[in-house]
Amino acid sequence: MSILDLRDGGHLKYQDKGSGRPIVLLHGWGMRGEFFKYQIAALASRFRILVPDLRGHGNSSHLDDGQGFSTLVDDVAELIASLELSGTMLVGWSMGAMVSWGLMQRKEASHVSSLVTIDMVPRLLNDNNWTYGLRDGNDATVFSGVVARMLADWSGFTRVFVPRIVARGMEAKRQILVDWMIRETENNHPESMARLWQSMASQDFQNSLASIRVPSLVTYGAHSQLYRAQASEWVADQLPDASLLGFSDSGHAPHLEEPDLFNRAIEKFANQTGVAPSGRSTIRQKKQ
Repeated sequence: MSILDLRDGGHLKYQDKGSGRPIVLLHGWGMRGEFFKYQIAALASRFRILVPDLRGHGNSSHLDDGQGFSTLVDDVAELIASLELSGTMLVGWSMGAMVSWGLMQRKEASHVSSLVTIDMVPRLLNDNNWTYGLRDGNDATVFSGVVARMLADWSGFTRVFVPRIVARGMEAKRQILVDWMIRETENNHPESMARLWQSMASQDFQNSLASIRVPSLVTYGAHSQLYRAQASEWVADQLPDASLLGFSDSGHAPHLEEPDLFNRAIEKFANQTGVAPSGRSTIRQKKQ
């Protein structure tokens, strides 16, 4: 892995594979860059694939007091600037999608030419005016209890949380995948996870999506246990130039659950970047 020494004294570990048009893959909360292993293997022969362990995850620095979601956005912006990337495609899964949306409000957005998001919404918590947040109805009261549980027993928390990432009813079929994900997730720093989870609760990109002018591909799993398909439809409707792509045999992680189909979709979208937009399209992914 490569290492970026950050301006604030932290460090960011990242994989840098292949050559050509850069694709930056940003993982979800509690995960790490290795969760894009199928994309690295499939796409590095045609693109330059950059995959950081976001701050607080994997081999990168822990999150200190006072650091949170904005720190992750700062780090990715610094990575893009330090490597002098241009024409970049950002692929953000879950929290990584939020990081992408945050970056698109910054000057570094000029280095990004297209955006892919995977099963994510602009706001986690629900209230009377927003019902597309976490599917189990998380509001501020429930959220504080979740933080207490992860701090009390992070390993136990991962064994409850991680199986919900795959499609509902498919846990047994994908048990090998789930077991691997739990082992990888258990290694994260519980205090960093709690700080970031609390920080994410205050994020709201509902009114920011309309300002993102680059072509966007909004993807989701039809059987996601975390978010409803209608939430991704709402996100695609807010973006000025977006297509919607659903994966019929996936939950929250189509890139892990249906990697071949996902990789083909990503490669196709990357190759289309720069083509004059032909209007919004909605694609319902079929199993092949």
